[in-house]
Amino acid sequence: MDDIRQLGEMLRHYADSEAHKKQQHQAQSLVWSEQIKALYEQIGQWLAPVLAPDLLTLNRESYVAHGPSVPVETSGFKTEKLTLTITGKPVEFVPDVMGVGGLVSLSIMGLASTRHGSISLVCQPPSVQWQWRRTNGLKDPDTFAFDADFLAQQLQSLIPRDRG
Repeated sequence: MDDIRQLGEMLRHYADSEAHKKQQHQAQSLVWSEQIKALYEQIGQWLAPVLAPDLLTLNRESYVAHGPSVPVETSGFKTEKLTLTITGKPVEFVPDVMGVGGLVSLSIMGLASTRHGSISLVCQPPSVQWQWRRTNGLKDPDTFAFDADFLAQQLQSLIPRDRG
């Protein structure tokens, strides 16, 4: 009977631990979501002077972050993705399932360098500064401060050059 009692205590402890982890994740998800919204608002402010129909547009839509270890059906991280369309070419800022220690990461798809590796924006709390990270193979990623000028430089590469 002692083993049954011990089993019961272990199950209660496990349930309490899981409830605590879920509560922490929900609280952290709110922080992540707010950081992502603030980033998208900042990008919108940076690009506001040059937004133009059919040339440069921004679109935000609801999104559930998921990944190999967290399928979309069970993911509790509801956020938004941002699609920036420049001269008909989409560039997507897509939140990843959040990482260890509160790491916020957004995959960026649609830029030329993504053929050769991956590009992401990363924010590691307690910092609120975003970094542009380009990964290519096994070498250390190239990391740059993400600001309006850096974003503009990346987007300039998507504008077709006049060959005349």
